[in-house]
Amino acid sequence: MATETYSRGLRHFLEDEMGLPCHFAVARKPGDKTDNASVREMVRSKPPLILFGSYNERMYLAEAGGRAAFISASFPGAIIRRHTGTPFMGYAGATYLIQEVCNALFDALFHILPLSTDMDRIEATRSRASGAASMPWSPEAHRKLDELIEAEPVLVRISAAKRMRDRVEQEAREAGETQVQLERLLKLFGRAREGQVA
Repeated sequence: MATETYSRGLRHFLEDEMGLPCHFAVARKPGDKTDNASVREMVRSKPPLILFGSYNERMYLAEAGGRAAFISASFPGAIIRRHTGTPFMGYAGATYLIQEVCNALFDALFHILPLSTDMDRIEATRSRASGAASMPWSPEAHRKLDELIEAEPVLVRISAAKRMRDRVEQEAREAGETQVQLERLLKLFGRAREGQVA
């Protein structure tokens, strides 16, 4: 979320040249009022892993409970890093962006990987021999799970998929069900993402 040259340039560089998927890019245009409600909804419904924008987008991210890395790229908001890499132009700008994105990806991994103290507190993963084999899913539930995973930032999709599958299958087993149904998946993960994080 930035002026048109920034939003278009960042999207082109990161998505087309670097191969990183971009959920959305919104341009601020002189004389036009930005649809902030739409931007807020995109931040909530298509959670980014890295968000370039202004202080406004940083607030929307916090409201949605997102843990995305925020990189200041627009006003309102201070961009204090006045070195040769900003404002994201030329070789120095590309270098700055790659460094920031790599640092953000490592931060995202920190939030995904469990702490050793947390691993000691959780129930041990059951082996397939002890009855933890994958449970069959109805076609509708499977399609919905694919949609939910597709909405997650690309780096966390594998862990989000495992977390969702494990939880839904465990609750279905405990309820004495032999197949995961759409209703159970929706009950656990189908509500609005407000305040939830991957």
